[in-house]
Amino acid sequence: MPVPPESALPTVRPWQAAKADAPGWAARLSIAWERTWRWEFWPAWLYYGPIIVWILLLGLRHRSPTAFTAANPGLDNGGVVGERKHQALKPLQENAPDLCANFVLLPEGSLEARAEAALRFASAVGLPLVLKPDVGQRGRGVFIARQAADVRDYLRRFPGAVIAQRYIGGEEYGVFIARSPSDEKVQVLSIVHKTFPKVMGDGVRSLRELILSDARARLIAQLLFASWADALDRIPAAGETLVLVEIGSHCRGSLFLDATALTSPALIDTLTRLSDAVPGYGFGRIDLRVTSAAHLQRGEGLQALELNGVTAESAHIYHPGTPLLVGYRAMFRQWALAFSIGKDQARRGAAVTSPLELWRLWRQDLARGEQWF
Repeated sequence: MPVPPESALPTVRPWQAAKADAPGWAARLSIAWERTWRWEFWPAWLYYGPIIVWILLLGLRHRSPTAFTAANPGLDNGGVVGERKHQALKPLQENAPDLCANFVLLPEGSLEARAEAALRFASAVGLPLVLKPDVGQRGRGVFIARQAADVRDYLRRFPGAVIAQRYIGGEEYGVFIARSPSDEKVQVLSIVHKTFPKVMGDGVRSLRELILSDARARLIAQLLFASWADALDRIPAAGETLVLVEIGSHCRGSLFLDATALTSPALIDTLTRLSDAVPGYGFGRIDLRVTSAAHLQRGEGLQALELNGVTAESAHIYHPGTPLLVGYRAMFRQWALAFSIGKDQARRGAAVTSPLELWRLWRQDLARGEQWF
């Protein structure tokens, strides 16, 4: 989540942005055609159909349709839906503070008490501050506050439990790990390098034109037009680089590049120590920041931002040009492991969430998502 230079775009508050313009009909048609041939942009209902069928078949095979909810006993429902981020971050911060971007939980309560706690934390770790809902998925509600007024505005708009986290610079990666109760070390299923679309000004074209002329940015033009609705007509100076996305989520516009080749014994050792520090966590994607790819490979200086559960993805599959069948193969393997590890954990006493309860939680999460940008 790199901080744009001061000369770049102003802080965007998604909940205050003006109504976005849409690209012209010709541009929309061209973009829709390009996205059709890039399955990473397919609607969820289309892409996930075969995966859902596979999950149902695995449920029959294991004689437990929701065995995967036991794969992470330390998280609510295994981290399938409705899990609280602080459940994993708190023990990590306590047991291996060098591996965690330190944070403070701001529970529901008075605005003044929450704002005071957040600003007290900011005075200790510095601004910017990362704010995000304690219960959230896919980058939902994540905001980088660069000044005290942004912190207050965010907390005023969103009264639920929020995490305030120290901003970490460097490169962002998502590392998917799997570990059964009998495994000495974790295994790495996937590593993705999260990068952020950017454009360079020429002193002539507006931001709107720069977005539509960029090969990658144009594919998410509607999303970017909404994010930068108040700045689309601005003409950036020649040579000015504008970072268009700063949240490491694919659905928020980040570009994911396969970096699984960075897996090394040293990295596995560090990730195993991280897993050991969070009792009951061993299956999911760890979103982290690190100085460089070399540091990641050496397992040095990792700072975990979030520990996601079962429904996180082996996100390397979103590398541009990845064949659809390769993506499905990775997801099928991931879910097969989730069932296997969940069944193993259940035999050791871990709770399994019932299908009916999982359905209720999913519907609850859909409603919760409506309040977040």
